[in-house]
Amino acid sequence: MTTATLRVEPGLPLVGSLFEFRRDRLAFQMRVADSGITRARIGWRTLYVITDSELAHEVLVTHEDAFIKGPGLAVVARPLLGDGLLTAEKAPHRRARKLLAPAFTPKRMTGYAAVMAACATLHVDRVRPRAMFDIADAMMTTTLDIVGRTLFDADLAGDARAVGDALTVAMEYVLATVLSPLPMTWPTPQRKRGMAAVAQLDEIVLRVISERRAAGDADRGDVLSILLSARDDDGVGLTDRHIRDEIMTLMLAGHETTANLLAWTWYVLATVPAARARLDAELDAVLAGRPPTLDDLPRLPVTLAILEETLRLYPPAHTVAREAERDVVIGGVPIAKGAVVTVSVVAMQRRAAYFDDPLTFRLERFLGGDRKARRPGYLPFGAGPRVCIGNHFALVEAQLILAAWAQRFHFRLAQPAPVELEPLMTLRPKGGVWVEPVPR
Repeated sequence: MTTATLRVEPGLPLVGSLFEFRRDRLAFQMRVADSGITRARIGWRTLYVITDSELAHEVLVTHEDAFIKGPGLAVVARPLLGDGLLTAEKAPHRRARKLLAPAFTPKRMTGYAAVMAACATLHVDRVRPRAMFDIADAMMTTTLDIVGRTLFDADLAGDARAVGDALTVAMEYVLATVLSPLPMTWPTPQRKRGMAAVAQLDEIVLRVISERRAAGDADRGDVLSILLSARDDDGVGLTDRHIRDEIMTLMLAGHETTANLLAWTWYVLATVPAARARLDAELDAVLAGRPPTLDDLPRLPVTLAILEETLRLYPPAHTVAREAERDVVIGGVPIAKGAVVTVSVVAMQRRAAYFDDPLTFRLERFLGGDRKARRPGYLPFGAGPRVCIGNHFALVEAQLILAAWAQRFHFRLAQPAPVELEPLMTLRPKGGVWVEPVPR
């Protein structure tokens, strides 16, 4: 077991480090990153920031039974995510994971990949050469289309803007509530907007569930088919509300996170010409202009490495929060019941302790060697029993979209660099990524 040296932030009387944390919590985490573990007071709460790989492993794997989800997901995000996989604890979480496992088998992935490739081609066909646009927004639209077809076997094109806007408002509400000293039930204008956004999402998701129940529960090869046919041990099926919670969780995970990964990837490719040249050469050699398929992916290592290095610098799941359910010792540091422990994935993955020249994009970090070997300091999908169930889905989706779009266009950055990081529930590029598409 690692023995850590605890850094203690002095903070201000009464509020501790609340103001600095609210002003820029990523900057706060970066500032204390080299300490490995830092204790701070955020208002009335005790917060530990972990950026050490071994300590992160203790929290997420070795002593995972001592923790529950942090207050952001466990309490504040519940109106959005309900009791789905992301918020469920202990036995309900294990049950939900078992319930969803059939949705991510290799056979299902083959069907999903065909949908992903078709949607990627459909959306890149709509790009107008030389017409500046926000490619972050385009990735949201593309991944939402894929989510609609793979989760629901439904075309959500007409709801794309409504879903995207509602998710943004809901996530802004969740973040603001976590950092606010006010009770979460106070009827602030932001809470009213957040609840209205959740209601809008509910209307769309519950409408699709209702339509599918009315049409019968034949297996259409999507996730909703699995949830509609699932039965408890006593033979009772899932309620619409339970299905809604799982679908909402997968929608956020499968749409929002992948879209942000791709937005950051296009930003990287526009600012790192050498990586873009390597990508062009690989796509030309393997695909020669035809659309990518699932079978092509093993022969596209550069494409995958670009995504993995982007995940290192810009992980959508930038912070993993837990609350101590009982007293526990992490790295020799006693953590009291009720304390909040955050594993700062983005700060850890930018530490020189784990990566040479950590702020520089280096494609070679993820080329060659044993790909299955555990990389210290690299946790873009989490770890332990709560590791992201859809990590393979997300990477396949991202590779197919990247390959399909990069074959057709170079995207020149049409805004000043660097793009600012916006840490909502996921790590977004603030203001989007505006580009000019140049046909290849």
